[in-house]
Amino acid sequence: MIKAGITGIIGSGKSVVSFVFQILGIPVYNADEQAKIIMNTNKKVQNEIILNFGNDAYKNNRLNKQYIASQIFNDNEKRNLINSIVHPAVKDNFIEWASQQKTEICAIESALIYESKFDDILDVIIIVTSPQEVLIDRICKRDNIEPSEAVKRINSQSFYNNTDIKPDYYLHNDDEHSIISQSLEIIKHIKEKW
Repeated sequence: MIKAGITGIIGSGKSVVSFVFQILGIPVYNADEQAKIIMNTNKKVQNEIILNFGNDAYKNNRLNKQYIASQIFNDNEKRNLINSIVHPAVKDNFIEWASQQKTEICAIESALIYESKFDDILDVIIIVTSPQEVLIDRICKRDNIEPSEAVKRINSQSFYNNTDIKPDYYLHNDDEHSIISQSLEIIKHIKEKW
């Protein structure tokens, strides 16, 4: 089983690429969605969050997203703390999920593949890219924010400016390149290589 990671900065189009991969027969695990489920169903994770963030972290047995957001919004230490609780559980869940897939390739979509150390269990990493002006436009329209705020969000993603990161493939999501043809080419190359 070849495990591929689909990642990219906010607004790059990871979800679009993941959808194309699914259409092409490759199951894709959505790390963000699964993290939400895990925080609401995994007792060990829930207990760790309550231990570190207090009883207000949950309301009616559901994660109190507003409270947690207020705790981690401008506090990198607390953000790293909650990530250190949730990411290992998501990683374990993905490994179990991948072992149940019956396809030659499966994939995970996550903006935090490098930050969460998923890259050490993946065979291939694909970074979805878009020109900065396209990113800004997409983020502004999606989140109804000003361009200056969109730039802040882009710049806050650490791997965006990290020249040490060497993915296996770049997939360009812009007006000049076809996502489908690039995806087909990448999938074909992965199958040939592995």
